[in-house]
Amino acid sequence: MLSKPVGASQEAPTGYFSRRHIDLGVSMISFRPVVFCLVVLTLPLPGLATRVYQSKGPDGSTVFSDQPSPAAREIDIDVPAADEPPATAVPKPAAVTGPPTEADKTVAYTTLLITEPANDAVHWFAQGPVKVQAQIVPPLAEGHVLVPLLDGVAQGAGVPSSGFALTDLDPGTYQLSVVIRDAQGKNLKQSPAIRFHFKRQSLNLPARKPPPRSGS
Repeated sequence: MLSKPVGASQEAPTGYFSRRHIDLGVSMISFRPVVFCLVVLTLPLPGLATRVYQSKGPDGSTVFSDQPSPAAREIDIDVPAADEPPATAVPKPAAVTGPPTEADKTVAYTTLLITEPANDAVHWFAQGPVKVQAQIVPPLAEGHVLVPLLDGVAQGAGVPSSGFALTDLDPGTYQLSVVIRDAQGKNLKQSPAIRFHFKRQSLNLPARKPPPRSGS
């Protein structure tokens, strides 16, 4: 066996150092992604501050970790909160309504005349209530009423028809007209006025004498 001369160099083969250098380089390359993933996974939720430790790696690279080390420096990192999308207004469903009634429709009355009593007519107390009849074109709509006006004063709330009767009248001469009103009390159309006379038979009138007989 050959012995190594005394004083000979104790250096290891060049290939040995090269292999260690390559292994070390591979190890560092593999280590960096691990450290980066660790920092990312340990970051807090957005909008919160966290403590991170900064240090230098063996190759001079900057390393961040959530675990302290003797040469690490503690720093605070504020993670900005993610912008929340604006709230979207939910449209309200449209109210379900039925078909409009005749009262909801705008009715344009073209004709409104008093046909009974006749103008300047005389009505006697013995004949009973004064009957009034009106001509309405188009016909009176649902929700509308016919209101009598005596000398311009409304008599009651009205009736949902084209005819009615006047009672409890005192003897005298009256101006009569009628007006159509809607459910809100708005006047839609008024008729021309007519005049009638309401009379009561007087008990003070002398009784008629029978005519004299001939030859008496």
